[in-house]
Amino acid sequence: MKPNLRTNLGRFLLGTILLLATGTVWAQPQNIRGKITDSSGQPVVGASVIVKGTTNGTSAKADGTFELNAAKGATLQITMLGYKTAEKDVTTATFYPITLEDDSKLVDEVVVVGYGAVKKSDLTGSVASVKMGALDNLSSTSVDGLLQGRAAGLQVLNTSQDPGAGAIVRIRGNSSLEGSNTPLVVVNGFPMGDAGNLSQINVSDIESIEILKDASASAIYGSRGANGVILVTTKSAAKGQTNISVKHQTVISQLSDPLDIWYDPMLMAQVTNEEQVNAGLNPIYIGQTIGGIYYPSLLEIQNGEWANTNWRDLCLRTPVLNSTTAAISSANDRASINLNVNYHNNQGLYKKDSYERINANLGVTYNLYKNLKLTSYNVLSITNRNISNGLEYGRNPLWPVYDKEGNYYLAGAQDFGHPLVILDNVLNKTTGRDFVTSLAVDWELVKGLTIHSQLDYRYQTSVGDVYRASNTSQDANDNGGIAQINNSFNQNLMSETYLTFSRTFNENHSLTVMAGHSYNWDTGRGLYTTARGFVNDVLKNENMNAGNPNLRQIYNDGYYLSKLLSFYGRINYSLKDKYLLTATMRADGSTKFGKNNKWGYFPSGAVSWKMHNEPWLKQSRWLSELKLRLSYGASGNQGISSYQTLDRYGMEKFWHNGEWATVIGPGYEVGRTGANDRYMVWGGIANPDLKWESTSQLDFGVDFAAFDRRLRLTADVYYKKTTDLLREKYLPLSSSYDKIWVNDGEVTNKGFEVSLEGDIVHTRDWSFSATFIYSMNRNKVVSLGDAISSGLSQDYLTGMYYEVTGQPVSMFNQNASIYAVGHPMNVFYGYRVDGIIQEGQDPGFIDPDGLKDRPGELKYVDLTGDYAITPEDRCIIGDPNPDFTASLNLSLRWKNLDLSVFLYGVYGNDVLYNNYTFSPRVKAKRWTPDNPTNDFPRLNNARQYWLSDYFLQDGSFLRIQNITLGYNLHFNRRFLKGMRIYANIDNVHTFSKFDGYDPEVGLDGIYWGGYPKLRKYTVGIDLNF
Repeated sequence: MKPNLRTNLGRFLLGTILLLATGTVWAQPQNIRGKITDSSGQPVVGASVIVKGTTNGTSAKADGTFELNAAKGATLQITMLGYKTAEKDVTTATFYPITLEDDSKLVDEVVVVGYGAVKKSDLTGSVASVKMGALDNLSSTSVDGLLQGRAAGLQVLNTSQDPGAGAIVRIRGNSSLEGSNTPLVVVNGFPMGDAGNLSQINVSDIESIEILKDASASAIYGSRGANGVILVTTKSAAKGQTNISVKHQTVISQLSDPLDIWYDPMLMAQVTNEEQVNAGLNPIYIGQTIGGIYYPSLLEIQNGEWANTNWRDLCLRTPVLNSTTAAISSANDRASINLNVNYHNNQGLYKKDSYERINANLGVTYNLYKNLKLTSYNVLSITNRNISNGLEYGRNPLWPVYDKEGNYYLAGAQDFGHPLVILDNVLNKTTGRDFVTSLAVDWELVKGLTIHSQLDYRYQTSVGDVYRASNTSQDANDNGGIAQINNSFNQNLMSETYLTFSRTFNENHSLTVMAGHSYNWDTGRGLYTTARGFVNDVLKNENMNAGNPNLRQIYNDGYYLSKLLSFYGRINYSLKDKYLLTATMRADGSTKFGKNNKWGYFPSGAVSWKMHNEPWLKQSRWLSELKLRLSYGASGNQGISSYQTLDRYGMEKFWHNGEWATVIGPGYEVGRTGANDRYMVWGGIANPDLKWESTSQLDFGVDFAAFDRRLRLTADVYYKKTTDLLREKYLPLSSSYDKIWVNDGEVTNKGFEVSLEGDIVHTRDWSFSATFIYSMNRNKVVSLGDAISSGLSQDYLTGMYYEVTGQPVSMFNQNASIYAVGHPMNVFYGYRVDGIIQEGQDPGFIDPDGLKDRPGELKYVDLTGDYAITPEDRCIIGDPNPDFTASLNLSLRWKNLDLSVFLYGVYGNDVLYNNYTFSPRVKAKRWTPDNPTNDFPRLNNARQYWLSDYFLQDGSFLRIQNITLGYNLHFNRRFLKGMRIYANIDNVHTFSKFDGYDPEVGLDGIYWGGYPKLRKYTVGIDLNF
């Protein structure tokens, strides 16, 4: 009688419980010996022998023999460069002869691709693989930050030093102007969304990461694959073993550069007085009271009669990070289990700034029958983030901490920046929960035909609590304190099923066919509410009802639902293991798009030629691999929010004539002061023809290996074109609507990538290897649509069409970046400067205020030649996109001691230094008649803050990113199998001409300040039992 479903489920649960209960009492280790030889019978000196899934191992001696302890049922894994990896099960025997097969003509490494896995040698597309072993010891709160410089074509920007912050990730440049540019992240087959989701994954739990770069590799993900795909595979248990490991690392951070603040109050006062006089105003520091604030005279400061407060030490601290991971894995012929728990606590540089995370990951597999397997994957992540709101460590050093009565010293009624007041009276915390569960069934129906069915569910919640006491901001002071609660949740459900057929015919023809479908359901809701007018600040936001009922508001109550139905297929064909063909097709139907374009179709194809398998190359002694690849395909982008194709009405509250008013409508309120101002987009007009962005990509690549694969090179050139850009287009005010989503414009990216690896030395005691990665990308805006209907601006001198983008820069009171036809995205647009006007020199122009500039001020270039500086003199002044990025990883091993050095560099990008002339370091080197510098203008707090190339600096840098020193110990003891201790330094030193703290800024190239990049010192220990 065949077992029913209940019986099978009972077996699954009982087997899992028994596995947990008995896994640690399996056979005890025994001493075994063996000899390792090649196919000709010669000993393989230095071959590594390790008990699979542990760090218990040894190396073969000069005669090929080895000796170690291993338990019955364990598996020995034997590896050696130039040979295939071999495995041998431990039985009751005490001697094991092992023959390694030459691997110089074949690469058996398996690489995960979308909906399957292939041998690396059979890849036809552009796929980069990152093994996480070496990265596990590095200090980072997120996986994405660790990937910087580890794969060609992958751009990672670590721009934030805040605890828990992720990185900006791009694959082969930006393709969309207003849609998403972030790669899709897929974890164990479950599409998790954009790369920000990598920050929720424990680094120690990851086995490998594959990066799908070209369209032939990513098109299988259709409408979500245009920006590339990052595939994450988590660890699984090794068969025949029970392994327990504990890892801990402690990281201490410090500032890598001195803070750019006033250390000398005398110099600060002198500079401030000079700045006032240059602006035609009276000096401040002359021993007077202004607005309730006393400004001591220079003599009082010189005599030490006033405070010199060290605000830096009051605001900042030496942050400490502690991370501990405990893992247990066990497997036999029937089932396996892998449990990984991590606790991560990261202090921020600002006091009270912190990020706390708990991760738990449980993976279970169970073989119901020989041909039927169940797999379950479950992850829980709990995060707590406390934010200190950026304390003012550069506060005026002449202001004391306390006044004479012992109260906090406030520099007037409008002083809301006292750091201790903020620390004591501002609450800002966010709590997050993220749960993922997945259940998959793999059933081999007949030999070569397998069905895979998977159901995934994800639930996320976030609760943000903010309370600002009445003495911490003007708004809170006017309203008796402000409480804010921002709640959101998201649910994602995905089901997919696909069939895979694989067969080899006549030894010359190999065919693999995959076809399937998937359904994705994504919904969420957010609620943002505030309360004001509290009687006191005792309860903070513990009771929102304590606020004034008339001042309670719901600012946002949003809901969304989107669905995606997909059908996909792929064919892989190999002829004589020399000529390979891959063809994929995916059809996506999305609720995000208009009724006339619900479906998108994304085909791709790729071919490759294994030249090394041709008879005229096969006999080469030094050539290990030579493969040519060519691919072309299309993928899509649906990176906009839901309902953008429908008519939308919204409701908004705004302050008008001394009271809160509510408006309901499609786009704007004409009765508000400044009727032509577009102040809010809370509605929209339908566009039933809105469709996907489409990205087509052509890629040509070469894979080369020589000298028994000790030298390996992968190179790619590509051309990527994105059309039908998803963009918001302004409408005439008479339409009663503000904007409409349209498909308009074109962007291209083209580039070259190379990865060069070399195992330079490899002996029993010594090994030395190097990896060099180079990436170059050229981005260009080809079209922005019709100039008139799109409301484009036109450059006076060149006739170039452009539109303003990015966020306003307060120093210049304007946006700094534009999208310009024929140029890269986000180029800077402004005036050119030709040094500093010197004494007796005619500036050659009149400024926009109708005045001649004075000596010591910036000398603008009059491009139009009309003896006046006007907006028509503006031009493209800089490009934030780098010419190339590169990295070099050096690894040295002597016996059990290892050392690695990692360097990362960027070249050719411009950085806009916001507030550059406000920098104390710059002010101290200012132009004066006695110091007629041509680099730093005179002090002037009211003139000449126009966006110009004076504020642009070279953002190129070379950073010694990491140095790691480690030692591995192997034990043949009953309980302890191995141990690794290590120490590393992160952000060792940066070589750069940039005057700010760190030239690594966001994609827009704007440097906003903040504090220096942290240098991190890490010590860690890994124990394996």
